[in-house]
Amino acid sequence: MEDLVDIFPDPKCRFGSNNNIVDGNWVKCSKKPPTFYEKEHEQPKTFVCVLCEDSPTNAKAEIVSFSLSLSGKFNDVYSSLPYRYYDNVFVSNIYPRYGPKDGDTVVQVWGNNFLDLGDDFRCNFGTRSTKAYFVSSTFLWCRSAQSDVVSKAMPFSVSLNRQQNSVQDVEYWYYNDPNVQKLVPDFAPLGGGAMIVLRGNNFMPFDL
Repeated sequence: MEDLVDIFPDPKCRFGSNNNIVDGNWVKCSKKPPTFYEKEHEQPKTFVCVLCEDSPTNAKAEIVSFSLSLSGKFNDVYSSLPYRYYDNVFVSNIYPRYGPKDGDTVVQVWGNNFLDLGDDFRCNFGTRSTKAYFVSSTFLWCRSAQSDVVSKAMPFSVSLNRQQNSVQDVEYWYYNDPNVQKLVPDFAPLGGGAMIVLRGNNFMPFDL
């Protein structure tokens, strides 16, 4: 790695045209990028990578040609890869907006500009996320993550790349499982019709 840094100290990354060029930085990396379920330190960093930070803006949603130049002059480029720009994700509503803290609640999500880009397509419940399942560009569903926080609004968002998230003010609430301790009364005639009062704790009204 030190030899590469000495010979090519200023690599550059190009996203389509020469107007979209950003600096690259030499970093140590693993052979394969970590998946969502792996942490960065779980794979040994014995390879050399170039990190392109802060991809430039683009005028429209499209696939452009991405290329890397070690010299920074792009006279050494012989191959490229596709890089996709997409419209910002918009979330308009979710249902339900609440669920038990153990998670696994099926949450329906409505909005715009949804794209299925593989495992990076995520629903975020605060700082925790789960896989999103694409139905159409305006509808998806996912299962809620577990949470240690209850009775407090958690920001909900959708991400297509595990980095940039939707920014709409959408909330999801977690609650403790209701605990029924007593029924009053706990008897009634065969014909039914009795009004039963439940006594216990963790009962929460959700008129959100």
